[in-house]
Amino acid sequence: MHRANVLTRLVLTASMVLAVLAACASGDTGASAQAAGRCAHCGMRVPADSTWRAGLTTASGEALLFDAPKCMFRILRGERGRDAREPWVIEYYASERRPASSLVYVLGSDVESPMGRDLVPIEGRERAERFQRDHHAQRVLTYDEVTSSVIDELFRPGGGHAH
Repeated sequence: MHRANVLTRLVLTASMVLAVLAACASGDTGASAQAAGRCAHCGMRVPADSTWRAGLTTASGEALLFDAPKCMFRILRGERGRDAREPWVIEYYASERRPASSLVYVLGSDVESPMGRDLVPIEGRERAERFQRDHHAQRVLTYDEVTSSVIDELFRPGGGHAH
């Protein structure tokens, strides 16, 4: 009788271990798996809970993850991002993912991303202008005004990595 109990426990334990291993090996390709990757531009680790992450889908369907808005815009405004779809960023106040084209961007503030000086994505021009005053920023830009020359300026010495 005792032997049957041991065997039952062994089978149950083995089943649980296999279930856990199968779940781990399932290859989750959803947002949670992507949110813990590496930046497609600079290679920095992108924590799943980072409020600075951004992303886009390339013309070939590849989902790219970035550690900061300026890294995303560097790719988006270059050859590789020419036909990109669905660029997104995390809105500063809501800390929620939003389409990048629906937000405005504050440039040159005292708020820095993991990459140092960066664009701060904010919903609504009025809120962005208030942020600009509160954080001594240079200017507020629309999505289309974030050009490759703006991004080049952010990547110049003094505007790069904060690590």
